[in-house]
Amino acid sequence: MTWEAGGALVESGSVRASARVVWRRKELVLLPGVATVVVGGLLSLLVWAEVWAGGSVVLGVAGALVVAVAATFSNAVTLIAADDALRGRPVGIGSCWVRAARRLPVIAGWAPVGALGVVGTLLLVGMGWSSANYLVLPALVLDGVGVREARRSAREAYRRDRGRFMRGSAWMTMPVQVALLPCLVVFALGLTVTDRALGAQMVAGAVLCLGVAVAVTASLYGVFRVTLYREPAGVATAPGPVLRVSEVE
Repeated sequence: MTWEAGGALVESGSVRASARVVWRRKELVLLPGVATVVVGGLLSLLVWAEVWAGGSVVLGVAGALVVAVAATFSNAVTLIAADDALRGRPVGIGSCWVRAARRLPVIAGWAPVGALGVVGTLLLVGMGWSSANYLVLPALVLDGVGVREARRSAREAYRRDRGRFMRGSAWMTMPVQVALLPCLVVFALGLTVTDRALGAQMVAGAVLCLGVAVAVTASLYGVFRVTLYREPAGVATAPGPVLRVSEVE
């Protein structure tokens, strides 16, 4: 199957197709780029506050919830922008934020649950659960369904095409995988060099490079998730006048 988005044929659920969409609509990288700065700033502030407070559990939990809501909201904004791009619409940064803000209560309610899934995935104990809820957020913000309906539809989609979910998710992290080790090496060297000016430049460059990689990965994830969600075999087909599906032999 292919999607025709903005006059360009896009293979349904294809990693290369997601990369092509991001390449053509580079503003898709800007939204997660801003989100990376905001969430990174919140994390830094939380760490500083924890050190200042001497390791307060209450402050840590409250700060983690704030960071989770901010990260989930940022993902929602990226999904809305990706949906506009796939439909051939202009991607308005301000309008995407406003539309996501209208769903802020349900986003805030889902954020802690989604964050637990991410933590479980990092600990290699919740990968199946996290994958099964991969399309919950697109359903919440794109079609306005409730959490229960979104989870049910997401689980059905995951069981139907689990292999493509896993392959696509693995490939989408490639920018971060490629950039992570070199950035860590440069960052460590920047902290140890005797020339402070050079060290500061190396640290800043490493942080900037890794931030760009994270932003690109987030934009690819956004396009990939929306494509899976919008396709006829996915959670909820909602083709508009620009977006249509055609058979490919």
